[in-house]
Amino acid sequence: MVQSQEKGHVCGEPQAEGVLTALAEAGWQEGLNLDIRFHYMEYYTKNATAELLHADGQRVLAKIEEFEPELVITLDDGAIKEVMMPLVGRSDVSLVFSGMNVDINVYNSRKPFMQSAARPGANVTGVTENLYTAESMRVMAEAVPGLAGGSVLLATDLTVTGEALAKQFARELKDVRDVKWEIVRIQRFDEYRAFIERANEDSEVKAVYPLVLTTEGPAGERITAPQIYDWTIGHSRKPEMAANYYFARMGLFGGAVVNFNAMGLRAGRKAAAILSGTKPGEIAIEESPDFAIVFNIKRAHDLGIEIPIHVLTAANAVYKDDLVPLLGRPLIYDRSIASF
Repeated sequence: MVQSQEKGHVCGEPQAEGVLTALAEAGWQEGLNLDIRFHYMEYYTKNATAELLHADGQRVLAKIEEFEPELVITLDDGAIKEVMMPLVGRSDVSLVFSGMNVDINVYNSRKPFMQSAARPGANVTGVTENLYTAESMRVMAEAVPGLAGGSVLLATDLTVTGEALAKQFARELKDVRDVKWEIVRIQRFDEYRAFIERANEDSEVKAVYPLVLTTEGPAGERITAPQIYDWTIGHSRKPEMAANYYFARMGLFGGAVVNFNAMGLRAGRKAAAILSGTKPGEIAIEESPDFAIVFNIKRAHDLGIEIPIHVLTAANAVYKDDLVPLLGRPLIYDRSIASF
C-alpha cells in the first residue's frame, strides 16, 4: 500500500483505514493471512517537487520488484502517477487505486488500462475522487449570507495533486452560475498570504477554498498545512470551505466534504475481491461514494455568521471548538474524531 502523503496524514490515513477495514471484513487480516508492506511518499513535506517525487517512486518500484506482491494499492495521485502507472499492463500484479483527482481519461490516454469504467479489462480498478465542489457551493450558499450572487476564491498548491485539484475544481464548477469563482495556484507562502489578503479586501468575495497543503517559505523552507491553517484562521475574515472532516475540526468553516474513509472502504472491497480470485479488469471503476456536510460553529461565531438551524440540522458533524494552534504539531489523522 503506497500513500502519497506522510504517515498519518488526514487525507491518506482515512483511506488506508477504510481499505484495511474492508479487507478484514472479507477475512483478510494483516499478520494472519495477509502480508502488507507500507510506503509513504511524503509529497507534501520531504518530496514536494516533481523530481523528488519521481525519485521516490523509483525506490517504491524497486521495493515492489523485491517483495513481489500480488496486489499494489495506491492512494492519491502522487502514488498513482509514479507507482501505479508504470505497473499498468503487468500480468503478475493487480492494481487498486483510491483518491484519483486527475481525470481518469488523462491517465488512460497515457497508458490504456480501461476499456470502460464498468469493465476496465486490464490489471487496474479503483475509486476516483469527487470533491463535490458544486455541492459544497450549494451548502455554503445556504449557510453564508450573500454567497449566492457573490464570488468564491479557490486555491491549490503546485504538487501533483494540487494541479489535479485545480483542474477538478474547474470541471466540477463549470455549470455553477449563481456564484462567481476563480482558481489561484500557490507556490510560495507570500503568495498564499496575498491570496487571503485579497479575499479580505474584496467585499464581493464571500468565501475561500484554501486547499493549499504545502508552500515554499522565504528561505526555501517547506511550510505545510499546520502552519498554513494556523495562519489562515488567525488572519482570514472570510468563511473557508473545507476539504474533509478534519479541516473543519481544526477550525475551518465547513461545507460539503469528501468522506475519505468511505472512499477507502470502496477501494478495499475491490482489493478483497481480487485477493479472493476476481480479476481487477472485471471490477468496475467507481466514483467516491458520498460526501458529508460539516460545520465549525466556533469559526462561524468568530466570523459573525449565524448558520441557519435547518442547515445545521442537516449536517453530519458540527464542531463547537477547534484544534488551533496547530503550529509545531503534524497534521495527523486522529481516530478519536469518530465522524470520520
